[in-house]
Amino acid sequence: MKTIIHLDTIEKQFAGNVVVPPLSLSIEEGEFLTLLGPSGCGKTTLLRMIAGFEEQTSGEIYLDEKPLSHIPPYQRDMNMVFQQYALFPHMTVEQNILFGLKMKKVSTAEQKKRLEEVLQYVQLTELRSRTPKQLSGGQQQRVAIARAIINNPRVLLLDEPLGALDYQLRKSLQLELKNLQKNLGITFIYVTHDQEEAMAMSDRIAVMNKGRIEQMASPAEIYNTPQTLFVATFIGENNIFRDGGTITAVRPEKIKLYRTDEQTDKHKKTGRITDVVFLGNLRKLYIRIDGTDMTVMAHQYAGDGLDWQVDNHVAFGWAQTDEVILPC
Repeated sequence: MKTIIHLDTIEKQFAGNVVVPPLSLSIEEGEFLTLLGPSGCGKTTLLRMIAGFEEQTSGEIYLDEKPLSHIPPYQRDMNMVFQQYALFPHMTVEQNILFGLKMKKVSTAEQKKRLEEVLQYVQLTELRSRTPKQLSGGQQQRVAIARAIINNPRVLLLDEPLGALDYQLRKSLQLELKNLQKNLGITFIYVTHDQEEAMAMSDRIAVMNKGRIEQMASPAEIYNTPQTLFVATFIGENNIFRDGGTITAVRPEKIKLYRTDEQTDKHKKTGRITDVVFLGNLRKLYIRIDGTDMTVMAHQYAGDGLDWQVDNHVAFGWAQTDEVILPC
């Protein structure tokens, strides 16, 4: 695929402190790329440098192989959607969406044509005459996205746009956003600290830690084959075993439990169940390994067989193919 944005050893310092060490990154045209990491890891700073709201200390950012350093944000062929939406409270949905086209003095006929298309995309046609205070949080978010995409940008930058919404609404809008991105074919660069959100929406995820990209790959690769201890522990739940100079990661769903008298070659350790957490079709079992202070988590799904209880003494193990050896 074609590279649409390339970051060439860009660095960002604030008051002499390095917040983004030299970093290079290529983003493909039409992909949904998520910058994922904890608060303060540099993901929003990176997004703002791409948008032009922050100037990199060194390095260069390219859009279609053209350098952007001396191009102001409003002249870059990209738009940004913020968490707080920044809608004009005195304007209707229609007026908010058309604002950018009016500033660019696009013809009235073209404005009308694009407006109708965008209103259909984001399912706001029947709400076009309402003001922001008459809309729900999810509807306001769709207005902000409509205002951004009506300019036909090459790239859409989204800084935690679902962060202020409740859980159920976030879940439904994740699917809407993903479908919208596929239908439009616009490159999305999305910032979030929510691992589940990143896994559900992205073509690729760049996991960031202290300004650096620890791993960039598909959601499946990030989950199944983490390349660093940080990625293994930040993405989903994991059991980390240390043996001398070796660090091994095993996902809870890969841990298999047995009776201690059961004959199998998969027994690796024994322990006592200290807690069972019920989550509908899933139960999380916490096992204190015999002779240690370490607790291991295992998942048991409905219909899996034995009904393990607190204080049961169990044996457990996993297939060698289900473990990931991490660098120390």
